Amino acid sequence: MNTSTLKPDAKRNLRPFAIIACLSVLADPLGARGPTGALAQTTETLEGARAKKIHKGRSPAPRAAPPPPASTRAEASAPVPPTFYSLSTLGDHLYSVRWELAAVGAGLVAIGLRDWDWGGSEFQFIEEGWFAKNTPHGGMDKIGHAFSTYVIADILTDRIRANASNPAGAPITGALVAFGIMGLGETLDGFTGKHRFSREDIVANGIGAAFAILRNSVPGLREKLDWRLMYTPASFERPGITASEEAGLLPPYQRQRYIMALKGSGFETLKNTPLRYAELHVGFDARGFELDERRLGYPIERTLYVGVGLNLNEVLFGAGSAPNFRKYKNTLPAWAVQKTFEYLQVPYTAAYAGHRFSRIRR
Repeated sequence: MNTSTLKPDAKRNLRPFAIIACLSVLADPLGARGPTGALAQTTETLEGARAKKIHKGRSPAPRAAPPPPASTRAEASAPVPPTFYSLSTLGDHLYSVRWELAAVGAGLVAIGLRDWDWGGSEFQFIEEGWFAKNTPHGGMDKIGHAFSTYVIADILTDRIRANASNPAGAPITGALVAFGIMGLGETLDGFTGKHRFSREDIVANGIGAAFAILRNSVPGLREKLDWRLMYTPASFERPGITASEEAGLLPPYQRQRYIMALKGSGFETLKNTPLRYAELHVGFDARGFELDERRLGYPIERTLYVGVGLNLNEVLFGAGSAPNFRKYKNTLPAWAVQKTFEYLQVPYTAAYAGHRFSRIRR
């Protein structure tokens, strides 16, 4: 990548139980059977004897039944510890997102058959490495695995919270299912001579699932932090880099940039200021690893970016005096738009400065 790609105007790819104290144990009948109780019984006996002398024709008053044993009372009144997550919870969650799971499965099958040639060979392993210069994609494929797992988990978490009868533990279910789906896809990759089964990809899937749990469990984090993919325009890239020779349904690695966006709108002190529209970005991409880049003789480059962006969700749905679509914010179409902008960075809505920390000529 030349330096012109770094200019703003030239700029697709995881609780502890609360144990309720058995306060009823403190109400153990020791207090009723101790000295005070014995004194009460003695007084009752004396009063009963006097009553016999005065009222000889009357039968004595019936004595109260003794209290049940302490252990029996404690067992009967001890509360059951709350259940945070169980198989029944998992079943409820899965049923609540059955149509979403069908859509994800259909999409995965379409991409696997179209782009990855599933079933084309016997099962094979491959060790791909991570971000080194001798890796197939400079780490972009590993970030892509983590990002894809995160997106699936995050969408499922939202839909479980909206549809399940008991949404507690939704981030766990979303992450487990996403990790399982991506793991199944990786297993099927093992039956392709082109990709094969990669342990590194499984680890990357786990990182994406863990990030989804973290973002959806820590209060306020999802309002502050987005993980996005930018499909860069041709003007961001070097001459001749339009699409990969192996391009399919997913954007090619040489047109991907991954971004973490810190949103001003997620901070209470900035919500009523113009800074609620602003974001701070940190990004990464790798270039020079793909076939067309090598054919054109471009060097291997890995670049870190920092930048400032515009929060489109805040512009379209945020509170304030400016006219927008906030009254539709809680509708399903608006939810789809908001999730799109959480996952995809629109080009030309941010300005970046880049630092190439690695450049290797072929």
